[in-house]
Formats: sequence, C-alpha cells, structure tokens
Amino acid sequence: MIFETYGFLTLASIMLALVVSGSVKGIFGIGFPVVAMATLPLFITPITAISVIALPIVITNIQQLFSEKNWKLIIVKYKYMALFMLCTSFLSSQILTQISVDLITAVIGLALALFAIYSLFNFTLPITAHPAWQIIAGASSGLLSGMTGIQSTAIIYFASLDISRNEFVGAVGYIFLVGGLGLTIGLINNNLLNSNSVILSISAVLFSVVGFKLGSLLRPYIGSERFKKLLFVLMLSIGIKQIYQFFS
Repeated sequence: MIFETYGFLTLASIMLALVVSGSVKGIFGIGFPVVAMATLPLFITPITAISVIALPIVITNIQQLFSEKNWKLIIVKYKYMALFMLCTSFLSSQILTQISVDLITAVIGLALALFAIYSLFNFTLPITAHPAWQIIAGASSGLLSGMTGIQSTAIIYFASLDISRNEFVGAVGYIFLVGGLGLTIGLINNNLLNSNSVILSISAVLFSVVGFKLGSLLRPYIGSERFKKLLFVLMLSIGIKQIYQFFS
C-alpha cells in the first residue's frame, strides 16, 4: 500500500502542499499543477509528484469545462489542439522512466519559469485559433504536460486569443482535461499510476478540493495583486534554479 511507503511526516507534507496548491487555484482560478510541482518534489520524487497530481488535474477540469454553457462549441472549436495535446502528453509521459531525474527536474523548472514569466508580464503573441496554431500550441503544451503535469504554453496560447473570459475559462478547462487524460493514460501504461499510487492520487483529489474551497473563502481578504506577484516571483526563482542546476 502507498501509505506504508512514506512516513507520517512526509504524507502530511504532501497533503499540506496539495491544500496550498488548491488554495491558490481557489484564490486566482489557475495555478494548481504549477504550485503542486513547485512544492511536492521537496518531499517526493518528481515522477511520483506527477503521478499524484494526475487525477486532480482531470477531475477539477471536468467541472471547469462543463460549468460553461457553451462547452460543446468549445470542444468543436479547439478540437485540433485537443487531439495533439492528448497524443503528445501521452507520448511524452512514456519517457519518464527512460530519462534522468535531473532532466525531469529541469523540464519542470522550464514549465514553472514560462508560467511565471507570462503571469508577471501578461505578454501575448500574434496568434489565432487557426488549426496550424492549435497544433503547435497543443503539441508544445502536451510535451510539457506529459513530463511535468504543467501546461504553461496552453495558458499563453488562450491568453493571446481575442476571446471572452467565459470562453477562456472553458477552453483552459477543456485542454487541461484532455492533457490530464493523456498524462493519466500514459502513467497507467508505464505502471507509474498503479494500484498503490492511485490511492495517493485519489487522496490528492480530496485535499485539493479542500484547498480550493479554502482559497475561495480567503479570496476577499487577500491583497491578490501583491500576493500573486510574490508567488510568481518565487516560482520563477525555483524554475531558474532548477534549470541552472541541470546545466551547472
């Protein structure tokens, strides 16, 4: 059983990290996998951390997609991106057991840095919803998703489109859901998400939801802009540190 593998202190640290990650999503509406992958590898291996957050990614984004009344139109509009996201997240997850932990950590650092840079500077790119752009965005985001659980380039892609806030929320939920499915299937296929680790991942869903509810309650009382900037600066620092360590 997975709970026999780790001591109480490690398990408590994992669940606290998940509550914090869920709280960030509850406060800002985004950021669960990013914060989780910045904190969980402090207590467990990066590969285990990816396995832990796989089910929470899927389950939380099911609700996010289907809460939008135009979810059917969103699915059709971004079908090319979703297809390439699903395929590349599955394929990239298959090499997790073939590459070094140091390389995985560096890729996680890259994903954290990309997300933090976008969040701090809110830059956009001159792109459209044309299938070619969808394929590029889906493939690049799927590559990161399968190796880190983080889908930085998908956020940047949707933020660069001229779409409504509701469509943005629904589209992000859709693509994160598809990427999470590709990751989950890939982890099951290479036996990283098995009868033992799935227990921890299911528990992660519960603690993530608790964190999300807590974040929702705290939202009115937090100076969000200052807190957000400090959070993203910390993520950027962690990302740069992990990349530097790999090349040094």
